[in-house]
Amino acid sequence: MTSTIYFAFFVAPLLLCSLADDVDPNTLRAVFGYSALDQAALVGAESNKQAATVTPDNGTLVDPDYWDTEEFQPSTADYDIFDWVLTKRVASTSNANFLLSPLGLKLALAILTEAATGSTRSELASALGFGLDRTEVRRKFSTIIESLKRESPDYILNLGSRIYMGEGVQPRQRFAAIAQEFYKTELKTTNFFKPEVAAREINNWVSNATQGKIPNLVEADDVADVILLILNTLYFKGTWRHQFAPNATKPGPFYVSPQLQKTVPFMNVKDNFYYVDSSRFDAKILRLPYRGNKYAMYIVVPNSLTGLPRVLNNLSELRTEMIYLQERLVDVILPKFQFEYMSRLEGVLREMGVREAFEDTASFPGIARGQLLYQRLRVSKVFQRTGIEVNELGSVAFSATQIGIQNKFGEDSDINYEVVANKPFMFFIQEESTRQTLFTGRVSDPALVDGAFKA
Repeated sequence: MTSTIYFAFFVAPLLLCSLADDVDPNTLRAVFGYSALDQAALVGAESNKQAATVTPDNGTLVDPDYWDTEEFQPSTADYDIFDWVLTKRVASTSNANFLLSPLGLKLALAILTEAATGSTRSELASALGFGLDRTEVRRKFSTIIESLKRESPDYILNLGSRIYMGEGVQPRQRFAAIAQEFYKTELKTTNFFKPEVAAREINNWVSNATQGKIPNLVEADDVADVILLILNTLYFKGTWRHQFAPNATKPGPFYVSPQLQKTVPFMNVKDNFYYVDSSRFDAKILRLPYRGNKYAMYIVVPNSLTGLPRVLNNLSELRTEMIYLQERLVDVILPKFQFEYMSRLEGVLREMGVREAFEDTASFPGIARGQLLYQRLRVSKVFQRTGIEVNELGSVAFSATQIGIQNKFGEDSDINYEVVANKPFMFFIQEESTRQTLFTGRVSDPALVDGAFKA
């Protein structure tokens, strides 16, 4: 029998909200805990009235909680080369919508790297942008995870990690200690010889951790020969700093290509945002912050209908270009969109230099004791499932990454700026304090709801 280890990462919903006047109060209560009176106060008694402007509690124009202060200083992020190379590689495979969680895959691979030795580890570390000092890498990821776990009344972000080990598997003490201390990962024992029971246990935990967005990740057949499963979950819920007025949403043309356009609903908000019209990318870069200053979505809209490939081909220079973001009064027109995406990433990782991990020569001796020759392991698959929804009420984004390992033998206020995202554009969602990329994606067609990619 061939033994298999599945190493998986899950990122569950990212939810940012802006209230719509046609939303049922029960829905608001279920999602946000709002009452009908809260809804009326926020949206307004009259459906044709614009949403009220959010003003500081101190009655002045200075809001100490506002993000556009000295606190926002774009800088080069550590360990983000992997994010942009991964995004560029996947983007080059087609012109369709896609959504990735670079941070999700990176955290999963970081734990895998802890168990690797020799050239297997060297290839993983090189692709991830890690240095030779393992202590520095652990400290960096510990800082990232600690930041993600920080609580705030302005948002909810829950991060969890588990390693399920089959009965009889003895984890190496050092690996277990590193996983727990630096990656905040729990070790749990489960009976993979009873796959129905194991699958139910795993799915219950993932479903709870992802607020039901990933209810059935694995089937009994998926875990029948498993001896180890590593899972990470991430759930984020927050609100736009500048909310879109629901009654400002209007249908308009989205140019999928110069020859094809579709009518889709466009949201609209006009406020102060960090913005730059980049000559290097021939595109507009806009920062859409969430309340609490900690997270933001960035959108990059090319100036021409066919300009997005130029942006994607030069992603390694994006951080440098973001230095030029300045606060402007910007009229933002953004389409509502919702889609799911599934990807197999073994081929992409091979292109990025991770090769030996997939071969019979792979070396992962650090996971567990008793790895005889016929039990030695290699990566068999890397799978990610993602989804996102963006509208006035909010947006939801989630992903699931699965890495299978198997037995080798088996500026001026009177000047207005405008960003109209009516053509294919890219976006990414970032944790600002650590500059870590939670999601990257492309919207080529807001009317499409699913997609798949296999490398």
